[in-house]
Amino acid sequence: MSLAISVRLSDPIEKSAADYMASSGWSKSTLVNTALDEWLRTQAHPGIRFVSTPHGQRIAALAGGPEVWTVAESWLQHEPADRTVANVAAATGLTAREVECALAYWADNKAEIDADVERVHNAQRQAREAWERRQSLYA
Repeated sequence: MSLAISVRLSDPIEKSAADYMASSGWSKSTLVNTALDEWLRTQAHPGIRFVSTPHGQRIAALAGGPEVWTVAESWLQHEPADRTVANVAAATGLTAREVECALAYWADNKAEIDADVERVHNAQRQAREAWERRQSLYA
């Protein structure tokens, strides 16, 4: 379902939006959809913000800390019996409240965060394979 809306923006917001669209290549629709989606998610999960990756993706992060996928990754690295907020907080240096915030966001957005973890695993694998190819030159 699509909802068409008409919104009047103040001059400063309109200028900022136009500047952002020009530099990012985003359309008005992408800008409004992304902004509204992220705002709604931050309302549902106080303590979450969104950051841009070097590849232009927007991903969830803790307001004062790392990206949510890093907390998920730490959680998954622990044996199931050791998957506790306290253990993840100790392993990451985050507070228990920050870990809880990330876990709550992950629980509500599992496919998104799981995809972030998978994306990072793929990038790490590709980097390792490239390093191994370079090392073969020295043999």
